This record gives sequence, structure tokens and C-alpha cells, in this order.
Amino acid sequence: MLKELFLQLFKKLANEPKNDKKSKNGNAIYFVEEILENRYDKINYISSKTIKSYYERFVEEKDNNAGEPASELKDYIANYLEYSNFSEFETTNSEKDQKKPFKKLKWILISVSFMMVLGFLYYNNSTSTNNQCLVWIQDHYKRIDCKGQEPNPLLNDVNIDKFKKIQVTKNTKFIRNGHPIIWYGKSIDGKLEYFNSRGVHPITLKELKPITKYMIEKYNNVQ
Repeated sequence: MLKELFLQLFKKLANEPKNDKKSKNGNAIYFVEEILENRYDKINYISSKTIKSYYERFVEEKDNNAGEPASELKDYIANYLEYSNFSEFETTNSEKDQKKPFKKLKWILISVSFMMVLGFLYYNNSTSTNNQCLVWIQDHYKRIDCKGQEPNPLLNDVNIDKFKKIQVTKNTKFIRNGHPIIWYGKSIDGKLEYFNSRGVHPITLKELKPITKYMIEKYNNVQ
């Protein structure tokens, strides 16, 4: 039933009018930022990378480290799909299976078609910027000619014009209205570096983490 849950989740996300990023990354980010954070007020509840990993494990049947989704998360997804909770989603979809003996084959065809659409949209999203690759220069990205190379798909959902590396001081404001406004990650040599929005580290390509009060108090250069 988890396969059905995440299949329906990503199908609905791909049809959201305000979702302008139709890749797996884009759908996962939209769910975290617009649905969990804005609709349900679940700030920093889960990362988009984890949501995408669930999709890849349960729908695409890839062998990864994604575990079992928390019951609360399943309820949020089911509620977004217009069920009261996951239990109702499970019961309703089980009844549909009993009434329609060929439903499994139908969903296989739908899944294949959906994946083809996602693949087509992802391919278009990747190749549409072939003339504009990105290079990291000190503290920001710069658009350059790809010269036959493919853009890095991890950067498709980063707000390039906003994303910047920053230097923090004792006067830096890290929290606004109880929410972090600074993200951090480690450089190749293990040094902490800070950025003004969520994304991936431009060199290590690891997902950045939102700043916490613990980090602010622990490191002298963030006081």
C-alpha cells in the first residue's frame, strides 16, 4: 500500500498548478515546502531528499536506505490526497482492489505512463538549460556555456539568483519568527560554511542543514 501512497502523492504533486518543477526533486521539494511547511506548519519536519528516497524505494523499487515512513507522515500524505488519514486511504484502496480484479494491471500501466511523463519532463528540464551550465565562483553561482556538457540535475531546483555563501559574525541573524534563515554544511576540509537558503553544498553536493540553536551556541564563529 505504500507504493500506492507514494505513487498517488507524486502524481498529484506533478499536477499542482503552482509546482513549476516537475522532476522527482522538484515534486519532493514542493511537498516539503508548500504542503508540509506552509499547509501543515511542519517546519524542518523531513527533507525533500528523504521524500524522494521513499518514492524511489516503494514506487521504483530501488534498493536504498529509506526505511518505513513514520505513521504521522503517512497520515499527512493521506490527508493531502483527501483522505482523513492513512487508515482510510488503506481501506478505500483495498476495497477498490477487491471490486476491480484487473486494477493491478491498470495501475501498472498508469505507473509506466506516469514514469514516462516524469522522465520526459525531467529530460526537458535538464536539456532545456544545456546552453546555461553553472559554475561556483567564491560565494555564488554563475551561468556559463555548457559546451556540450550536461547541467548538474541537483541544481535544477536551487534558486540560483538567491543562493549565496555568507560570512557569519556575532551580529548575524540566524532565526526569524522561530524559523532558521541560515543553512550550513562542511567543506571538503571539514570547515563549516554558511548559506542564505536551502540547497546543496556547491562543492560536496551534500544537502545543507538548517541552523539550530545548538550550532549557534557551540561554534565561536557563529556567536
